[in-house]
Amino acid sequence: MDPLPGETGHRFALVTDENHSGYLWIASILCLVYSALVLIVRLHIKWNLYGFDDLLVLIATFMQLGEVVPLFVGMKSGLGQRDDLLDEAQLDKAGTSTFTSQIFLIIALCLAKCSIVCLMLRLFTRDMKVTRRSWWLCNITLALTIAWGIGAVVGTSTACTPSSLLKESAADQCAEPLTRWRIITAVDVVTELLLVLLPIILVWPIQMKKYIKFQVVLAFAFRIPVIGFSLAHLHFVSRYDSRRPVNTSQTIIPALVYLQFQLFWSLLSSTIPSLKAFMKSFNSGFGMEIDLDGYGYGSRQYGSNSYRLETMESAKEVAGNSKVGMKVHRKHHDDGGKGEAVKRIVSQKKEFRPETVGTETSIYHPERRREDGSSVTSDGSQDMIIRRDVQWTIHHEDVKVI
Repeated sequence: MDPLPGETGHRFALVTDENHSGYLWIASILCLVYSALVLIVRLHIKWNLYGFDDLLVLIATFMQLGEVVPLFVGMKSGLGQRDDLLDEAQLDKAGTSTFTSQIFLIIALCLAKCSIVCLMLRLFTRDMKVTRRSWWLCNITLALTIAWGIGAVVGTSTACTPSSLLKESAADQCAEPLTRWRIITAVDVVTELLLVLLPIILVWPIQMKKYIKFQVVLAFAFRIPVIGFSLAHLHFVSRYDSRRPVNTSQTIIPALVYLQFQLFWSLLSSTIPSLKAFMKSFNSGFGMEIDLDGYGYGSRQYGSNSYRLETMESAKEVAGNSKVGMKVHRKHHDDGGKGEAVKRIVSQKKEFRPETVGTETSIYHPERRREDGSSVTSDGSQDMIIRRDVQWTIHHEDVKVI
């Protein structure tokens, strides 16, 4: 990054040959603001439908704030300036602030990864009898991600003195920093690839339209740039490590800038699969259909030997957010009359695993078919799966032939 030509007079974060902190000021402030906006959009989209994945993203965003504040303190203390312009106390404070910032950033990255896995668990592992493999794959990825986060924090801090991070004696105080970051980045890339490949593995075998599968895969594939930012950070770590002990406070700036990009894009890509347009088109095929009309979830369950019935026209007339459905029964008369309609209100129960599923049908005169046809519906529920009971009742009489 070449410095911009400076002008005389006082300006905030002026980029000069002696001070490169302006790049980090711009990147950190913009990424923090954009991440806050992404969080607000996510909370609005999923209003009253929050899950554990949303909690993790919320905590990760606060961790980003905890990561940026030490950088501000460090830049005020001289981070980004030439070493010969800083005294010992300034280098100590800037080094400690940078070290603290990296710890918070690793935690935030780990939480953002975990939120994606938790979202997959909500989407792909509803029916354990069908999706046991999906459940194991997601939980193994989650365990690997948590292990990466813990290992990265330990790897960057073990046997290291925070205040010496930017000093000439950094190599003596913290052995092989480049090797540590290489290992951290390698595992980071592996976990990111798993987060991109898992939706393909879980969705592609399902009987769905290909364009819907593509939408699902594309939503999770937005994490691919995170890999690029991680590798770019490693590249600049190797650059400033090779130039030690000359101007480490200044040469570390590009690496810190790409860390800001990596964290922001990780939080952004964690929210993209939650967008309403994506969720509305998603149908996992595991007995669940997601409908976000009115910011609600809905589902339909069918038995193993049952058939899906066509939706009756009057089903659309049921109130959008009502949890009470209406069943209509009609008695058939042998004289060909129109019959008598009997209506009763049925309260919907929200259960995750209905034990029995059947079908209930009605017999009515053709002339009145379109007047009274209704089905049990439930909209606007906050549960991913809603029980729908349908039963078949068949009556017959034996007639003696004389």
